[in-house]
Amino acid sequence: MPQEPSQNQITTVHLFVEKSRVPAFYPLLARGFIVKTRVGCSVKALICSCLGMNADYLEQRLQTIFLDGKAVDDIETTVVREGATLALSAAMPGLAGATLRRGSAYAAMRNQITHQKGTCGESTKDGTICLKLFNLVAADIGQLFLEKGILISGKYFGDLFRSAPDKIISGVRSGEVDGVRMSTDQIVSMDWEQTQVFLKLEAV
Repeated sequence: MPQEPSQNQITTVHLFVEKSRVPAFYPLLARGFIVKTRVGCSVKALICSCLGMNADYLEQRLQTIFLDGKAVDDIETTVVREGATLALSAAMPGLAGATLRRGSAYAAMRNQITHQKGTCGESTKDGTICLKLFNLVAADIGQLFLEKGILISGKYFGDLFRSAPDKIISGVRSGEVDGVRMSTDQIVSMDWEQTQVFLKLEAV
């Protein structure tokens, strides 16, 4: 039986989930998860070369991109540095969505929250960023990230079970914590507040 998670510990959780219930875990992607990647490169290079998304998907679907809370217009010159937070979203509705969209004619209205152009002259290196996926982007590619595994706050993991317990618990067939098979009830009842969780889903 594994011990309760402790502060600064990374606990591996492997859940076997009914395929139709995988979307119930997408809110975790919007809260943010840690990704090992190359940093010091442009937003475009990181998305295409490091995260593996193709250029067509980038141009057609990723209409709204935020880096450290500021909207990105120029994905080829804006640099993603170590520890940055990168948020990816499809087009959002209404005037707010139009204003935040990349290359929008309304971009001048958000000058204070627009990421200024940088340079990619610095050397790229291995590092980590916090990645957030919203709306249709999470629906498109979220399962791929969850199947590979995501590193998230244990608090977010615990909050998810508390916010929609029936929808999630009923869809989890079985699970493992640090390699030890446990019931869903056992996993839910653990105190996740003081740990990080490497969560991996397997659709069944």
